[in-house]
Amino acid sequence: MAQKQGKGQMLRRLNSVSTVDSVVTKAVKSCAKRMGFDDTKDLIARMKEGDPEACDYYNYNVAKQLGEVLGSLDKKIRAVYAYDYDDATPEDVCFGSALPVSLVRIIIWAERKTKAVDALVAALDRAMAQHYSHILGLHDLEHVLDVQVIDDEDVRTHTGYGALLQSVYQPPIQVWCSSVDIRGQRQV
Repeated sequence: MAQKQGKGQMLRRLNSVSTVDSVVTKAVKSCAKRMGFDDTKDLIARMKEGDPEACDYYNYNVAKQLGEVLGSLDKKIRAVYAYDYDDATPEDVCFGSALPVSLVRIIIWAERKTKAVDALVAALDRAMAQHYSHILGLHDLEHVLDVQVIDDEDVRTHTGYGALLQSVYQPPIQVWCSSVDIRGQRQV
């Protein structure tokens, strides 16, 4: 019962639509500035065209903003990482069915996996899909986020996505970190 109350309290603190609006606004502004655009409309136009640099910067900034949101809502989250790989197959590119933007891929390292974190991610994903529909005109999106939750055991044993944290070839980028280390002690 305590877990359900925790999930309900967390979701009550989250207005996913306004949260996503804030996340996207900050991400677009930061990305446009980084790419040297005077107007965010120029960035959005580049994203609609499928410009990989614009999409990568944008996805990184969305992951960073979401990391801050997730970390502020759930104190059991230790760190949030952005990671990427090319998810369009050669056939998608050849036949023009690749999306102009790829999924925002995030790894959440939590003390333990919980339904509360899953519910939080699902609410944010729904709101992000609606927002993408509005700003990018992508109306058939069901998901925008690809979130993998790992726990202390996954990291300790290098299991599943927990193994990616030590990858030499394509390690994820830490976009947010708690001020409490893995042993529960305050970091200096």
